[in-house]
Amino acid sequence: MSAHVLVPRETRSVAAPGRPGHPHRHGGDLVRVGLGLALLGVGFLLARRGEISLLERDLFRLVNDLPTLVLPVVWAVMQLGNVVAVPTVAALAAATRRLRLARDLLVSGVLAYLGADLVKSAVQRERPAGLPVGDVLVEGPITGLGFISGHTAVAAALATAAAPYLSRRPRRVVWALAWTVGLARIYVGAHLPLDVLGGIGAGWAIGSLVHWVFGVPRWQPDPGRVAGLLHRFGLPVTHLAPAGGDARSSHPFTGVDEDSRPVFVKVLDPDRYERDWLYRAARWLAVRDVKDADALAPLDQQAANEALAAMTARERGVRAPAVLLARGAGRLALVVQRRVDGRGLDELSAAEFTPALLDEVWHQVALLRHARVAHHDLVAASLLVDAAGSAWVVDFGNAQTGAEDEALSGDVAELLASLAAVAPAERVVSSAVRVLGAEAVAAALPGLAPLSLSAANRGVLRADPERLPRLRAEVRRQLGLPHPDRPGAVRTGPWARAAAVASAGVVFSGLTVVAGGAGILESVERGGWRWLGGALLFAVLGRAALAAATLAAVERRIALGRAFGATTSTDCAGVLRGRPGGRRVAARFLERAGVLPAAAERATVRTAAASTAAAGLVAVVAVVLGLVEGRLGGWRTPASPLPLLLVGAAGLLLVLAVRALTRRGADGQAGPAQHQPSWSAARPRSGDAVRWGALLGWSTLGIALEAAALAAALHAVGGHLPLLATTAVYALIRLAWTVVPVLALPGAGEVLLLLALTALGAPLAGACAGVLVFRLLVFWVPVAVGALVIGRSWHHEPV
Repeated sequence: MSAHVLVPRETRSVAAPGRPGHPHRHGGDLVRVGLGLALLGVGFLLARRGEISLLERDLFRLVNDLPTLVLPVVWAVMQLGNVVAVPTVAALAAATRRLRLARDLLVSGVLAYLGADLVKSAVQRERPAGLPVGDVLVEGPITGLGFISGHTAVAAALATAAAPYLSRRPRRVVWALAWTVGLARIYVGAHLPLDVLGGIGAGWAIGSLVHWVFGVPRWQPDPGRVAGLLHRFGLPVTHLAPAGGDARSSHPFTGVDEDSRPVFVKVLDPDRYERDWLYRAARWLAVRDVKDADALAPLDQQAANEALAAMTARERGVRAPAVLLARGAGRLALVVQRRVDGRGLDELSAAEFTPALLDEVWHQVALLRHARVAHHDLVAASLLVDAAGSAWVVDFGNAQTGAEDEALSGDVAELLASLAAVAPAERVVSSAVRVLGAEAVAAALPGLAPLSLSAANRGVLRADPERLPRLRAEVRRQLGLPHPDRPGAVRTGPWARAAAVASAGVVFSGLTVVAGGAGILESVERGGWRWLGGALLFAVLGRAALAAATLAAVERRIALGRAFGATTSTDCAGVLRGRPGGRRVAARFLERAGVLPAAAERATVRTAAASTAAAGLVAVVAVVLGLVEGRLGGWRTPASPLPLLLVGAAGLLLVLAVRALTRRGADGQAGPAQHQPSWSAARPRSGDAVRWGALLGWSTLGIALEAAALAAALHAVGGHLPLLATTAVYALIRLAWTVVPVLALPGAGEVLLLLALTALGAPLAGACAGVLVFRLLVFWVPVAVGALVIGRSWHHEPV
């Protein structure tokens, strides 16, 4: 066996872009794009009103009333947002041979300037000179359009483009200058505060998008400075040289100490993307997969924690390289270990994975488990084998001491999935069962799901999507576990998909014709954009509350993003297969997130029961309050009931045809027998009071927010009805949908809402526009998202 220098897994991962000198992308930039667009979108909705709020006027006066003494300084800083500043700063960057920085500055600045003009033409908001804000306009009346501030957008785009090329303190300076440009535009009377916030959001989004497209550079440590730091810390190292490879969060070096013994030096990256709190928050919401909890700690603490985990594992018998030094100083922190010659398991051929070698690997894992050290990144490349055939565990950068059982089982799942990519699955599983025991391998089974695995493993699985299902089947076979008695993916043919789309077309076009297309358009034009924005916000918050209810029903911690996936897949599958089929697909989705089959079934049944109880609770409270306040009087015969019923019947028949076609396709598929979830799973058990309280509370909040979305949609189109009356009607209809699921289907759901609202006195055109907007937000969009989730999750999944 040829000798190779020990290099941590992260420096050899194909999923880790960023060779020295090469740009790389990161998902955090997409998070910034989304947040910037959200900030711009909120400002867009507020600015479209054409009015100025008291708060915005007071903020404008606060800045605009500053003394004229500061005008020269303010004017000079303000020019950083001028379009002329874009080629100027780009030329300065190019003159210093920072060509990538020059490119990013030029592209970001130009796009921000052009984008600002597009937004201005769409919003048509006046500048302060045309609004009642006062008389103090330092530069005199400035004409033109106000939202967004082009100067601020350009300055924010330039600051965003420059940030990755700067250290932390200069980054703060350039962003302070960007905000100063915005304040300067308010000071001279050119823009209002909302214009500046919109400009900041636009520039932030544009600069982040440029980083995502072109990539950003990585910080590189100076070998001379690293050597000097090692000498200062009492560990002189000579022949220090980069170890090579692709490193995600560190920079590896090799060298020899004063006794001529080989050492490995790991320099931690002070600007690692794992420190990006926006990306970490998004990742936690999406998959609850932030395993590098120390990434936000000071660098010296990160180095100490890595050394502590490695030393703890070594002290408890794990074969890990000896730690010689762990120290930080300013922007440099490093961990020095004894260098070991060996090859990573990901570099071995399948024939080299003998039973003896696999037993040796799993023995090291058993020692880690006994020491209760969770590696949190235990993939094939995190272990290596030396010339004597001994296995070594390396790369403790994300490790945790005193770990819980769930984290230890996650390590087993990670290594099972990673080894199955380079060795026969049967041999890998049999060795794990032989060394760890059947109970430990069974506990790892929930973690053998795509969303539960690390990014490195998911990248490998994308090359062969069938590998993970085969591995799960092999684990069940060797442990003697029965195949879960549940359905597989939702398989629909082209005719079923066409019928589903046709049902939506029939409902929207048919109701528009019945209510009068011109009347609906006039209703929408009369309505306020802020109410439409409110309806969207309430719909999103309602969906978040229902996803939180799913979290409360699940007995295993999962992420909010995965709960979103479960709820949207339920909506889509409910259209295709009915309510029971929707629950079964939701249970299957939860299993893929790491929930055991029985627990997933209980969660779906509990969620359905809580939804029924919550709808009844909201209905009772709203009806009682409506009667007390006198908001439920004045009922009348609904307008145009027969045409509405005919349109609803047509849409409903198409959906029933979709179910028939889907059921016929499913009947021809081989797979386990399907069964209905038992409602006995919804019975409260001892100790479940808190869980049921949270489940009912979130479900109630979700339904109340949906009712608020309906009220906002009605207000947006001029269908003004009392809030209590709207809430009471919706809660009663929601309860009917829960008890008789067919009433919630396309056609029936829209018509039922229309009949109730017109009976309360809403005009037919306004009620129709409001109902269509509402159902689009809370039903059709989730169904479409659910179709994407199901298609992506089960495209390669066997039935």
